[in-house]
Amino acid sequence: MTMKKAVRKAPKKSTARSGPKKTTPKSSPKISKPGKDGVTRLKLKNGLSVLLIENHKSPVVSVQMWVKTGSADEGRGEEGISHFIEHLVFKGTEKYGVGAIASTVEASGGELNAYTSFDQTVFYVNISREFSEVALDVISEMMGFPQFDKGEIDNEREVVLEEIKRSNDSPGRQASRLLFSTVYKDHPYGIPVIGYDKIIQKVSRKTLVDYYQSRYIPTNMHLVVAGDFDSKEMAEKIDSSFGRLKSFKLRKVSRKKEPKQDQPRLKVVKAPFEEAQFHIAWRVPGAEHKDVAALDVLALILGQGESSRLTKKLRMEAPLTNSIGAGTFTPKDGGLFTVSGTLNIDQADAVFEALQKELVRIAVEPPTAEELKKAIINLESEEFYAMETIEGVARKAGSFENLMGDYAYFQKFLKQIYALKPEDLQKAAKKYLAPGAMNLVMMAPRNEKELTTKLKTWVKEYGQALKTAKPQKAVGKKSAAIKKVKWEIAGANSKTATIAKHVLPSGATVIFRPSFETPVFTAKAAYLGGVRVEEKNQLGVTELLSRVWTSGTKDLNEADIAQKIETMAGSLSAFGGRNSAGLSLQTISPFEDESLALFEEVLAAPVMSEAAMDREKVVMLETIRAREDNPAQMVSQMFTETMFKGHPYERDLYGTKDSVKNLSADQVNKHLAKMAGSRNLTVVVTGSIDQGKWLKRLEAATARLPKGQSLQTQFAHAGPKKDMRLFETLEREQTHIIVGYKGLTLSDPRRYTLQIMQSILAGQGGRLFIELRDKASLAYSVAPMRMEGIDTGYFGAYIGCSPQKGQKAIEMMHEEFKKLVEKKVGDAELDRAKRYLIGRHDIDLQRTSAICASILFNEIYGIDSSEVFRYSEHLRDISSADVQKLAQEIFAQPSILCAVGPNQPW
Repeated sequence: MTMKKAVRKAPKKSTARSGPKKTTPKSSPKISKPGKDGVTRLKLKNGLSVLLIENHKSPVVSVQMWVKTGSADEGRGEEGISHFIEHLVFKGTEKYGVGAIASTVEASGGELNAYTSFDQTVFYVNISREFSEVALDVISEMMGFPQFDKGEIDNEREVVLEEIKRSNDSPGRQASRLLFSTVYKDHPYGIPVIGYDKIIQKVSRKTLVDYYQSRYIPTNMHLVVAGDFDSKEMAEKIDSSFGRLKSFKLRKVSRKKEPKQDQPRLKVVKAPFEEAQFHIAWRVPGAEHKDVAALDVLALILGQGESSRLTKKLRMEAPLTNSIGAGTFTPKDGGLFTVSGTLNIDQADAVFEALQKELVRIAVEPPTAEELKKAIINLESEEFYAMETIEGVARKAGSFENLMGDYAYFQKFLKQIYALKPEDLQKAAKKYLAPGAMNLVMMAPRNEKELTTKLKTWVKEYGQALKTAKPQKAVGKKSAAIKKVKWEIAGANSKTATIAKHVLPSGATVIFRPSFETPVFTAKAAYLGGVRVEEKNQLGVTELLSRVWTSGTKDLNEADIAQKIETMAGSLSAFGGRNSAGLSLQTISPFEDESLALFEEVLAAPVMSEAAMDREKVVMLETIRAREDNPAQMVSQMFTETMFKGHPYERDLYGTKDSVKNLSADQVNKHLAKMAGSRNLTVVVTGSIDQGKWLKRLEAATARLPKGQSLQTQFAHAGPKKDMRLFETLEREQTHIIVGYKGLTLSDPRRYTLQIMQSILAGQGGRLFIELRDKASLAYSVAPMRMEGIDTGYFGAYIGCSPQKGQKAIEMMHEEFKKLVEKKVGDAELDRAKRYLIGRHDIDLQRTSAICASILFNEIYGIDSSEVFRYSEHLRDISSADVQKLAQEIFAQPSILCAVGPNQPW
């Protein structure tokens, strides 16, 4: 890859933006008149482009800086430095010291993060409108005045190396890298975004600063600010914060072009993971190409949702795969059309036989008008789901502005989508899914040579089948344009969002919390019960129930239900956990009547398919078999089993191999019947709804249920009587460690104090992150853990690190716990912890689904359902002395230390 050298040398001073100051007369930024959509464009004198998106849905502001540079813009010897720089700008600026950026944002109740991709690096802060200036200040400091301190570079170098090791232990990451390196031989998309450890180990400060100064410049960025503000006032604040950024010469990048592919490429590698993974990919044009609309719809029809062709054939009708899907990757340069799946390697022959039939079918048989309609509705609904959060609004606009130069491009894209006909998709499949352009990669635990031979034959047979298959015409009348759905948004002030609680004649509790800022609504129904009421010889029955509850009713089979709900751009699924089991519905208001009828029927009179049960048992057994592919999950299960010994919470949600094999349809039905009494039922509905309609229908639905009783079961749990250490050997690059103690229950009022204690340790400004990651460079992932249940709970911390760092990590986690015991938290730190909790709580409650879940679980666990909106009141009077007292109680108890990795860390 050819690339011009950086135009500026590293500065003499430590600040990356240091240099002679230019005196320029103060002038107002160029600001456009707001468009019909209320979006304002702004251009600062230094060349920074700004989008202001006023949205008064929530008292939240999202500040996002989109830097038009990513890993594909790096030169030889620079692989991974875009991602490295993303880390380093958090490590101190002219104004903020190490850890101060995160602490400042979190002390204002905000959340901040960043991510790097091939084409861009994005930094963002989501925060209360009251503290929007904090977000502007920290982002402008990170973009204009990072220190790049040599000592901090070396510290963070270790953190990035830990992140690389973590990704090396991830089957999904490894399979993705295998795919991109196979497809892109010359283009930099073939190089991992995270780079290579040999580069990160040696890259100099000068290389980092030179790259930063030549790519992180105002003319190569755009700022998106969305949320609850006045655009004129915000423009002035932005000019004050970001007008300080100096404008230097942009280092232009010439990316190598990928030659045309005219032969299929195949690569099978042996990997230390139980579950096999494969990707089939064809190169497709970049985001701006006219065929992208057809390819997006084609992917949705082929492999997105339970009613899609691949999922029906390879996952629902028979459990050939553990997962299967199709998608498009359409970045700045040429992208990919992919079909991806996970499976038991013993099923490979059956999987690829079925795949071949469906790939040939999509190329020669046009989708039905119904399939096209469903795909279009789902694509259009993305806009409304994104509108639920201010971050989603900003991210969507920023993405289109970055890729297309037009934040409102989605509307143009929709016009292209609505113009499509079934035969257009058939043409796209034939044009792009050619055998000569295929890339097939697989990671398998064994038989890689045999698989390579078989898959070479499969590719040839796919080509022959495609040649001999006769193209078919669309069935029925000549294709007509799909009619647009009428989406109505009542507006934020149309009705007041208040909680209304009803106890129905059946004994069921129903709670409504309407809101009309978006057309999205959520309904959840739950019974007390779950794993805690499983019979000892039926472990895993709650998980199996959650997989098959929506598999049928008197009049509808599983495929009918999937087709109906996905045609409404919605989801209908079941859930099951330690304390409860239930149903969850989410869709959009134009489909309220149809979705309500479906929800009502599945809740009141499910007819669970035995075929679905047999299929899901196979998939559950596969999950248990492949558990070693996820060492973090392994150590978590080890800790839970040890902490809750003798209590139902010790049980693996998936059961055991023997218990799952022996589960019967009768046992699943009886397990549901044990819980499914109307007096044990709570339903919560939030969002854009007609309360009267729901109340009437739910009265009728719950009247069909037996009365039953509320399952207020209690199980004693004393906790461990002595310190315990458990270790399991697993050959991976990292060791995963949990240190934990018996915690509190859901009914314990001290749980709010424990949340503050967790907050003191959590976040990028928390003690664990600062001490173990920022200062000691022990890990990429380190965090406190907390769980409250009906009878008991736990509190502790998790870390994933190199094996040789394990002992020090354990010592440092204990040391942080000890500090909480021995010394009171300072007022500023306590205030930061409270604001962080309150801010995250309020930001999370932008989604109807989050509000619905919070109200539901509060209600069924005996907590006031309105507590979710009075959360700050419970934290207000908690003192440092309260935190210290609870820490003394928690950490005086016996501890449990669990580890999974190549070597015992003690």
